[in-house]
Amino acid sequence: MVQHTVFKRDIVSQLFQRIKESRHFIQVVTGPRQVGKTTAVHQVLED
Repeated sequence: MVQHTVFKRDIVSQLFQRIKESRHFIQVVTGPRQVGKTTAVHQVLED
């Protein structure tokens, strides 16, 4: 059986705080391919 370790990226907590702010700005996540941008966004939305 293979276990996948869930790794919380540093950006997750920062994104979560930005989304919870009273100012509702669009958040843009940029970076190189395959560094976990989509995974980080999914982790923020799950919390």
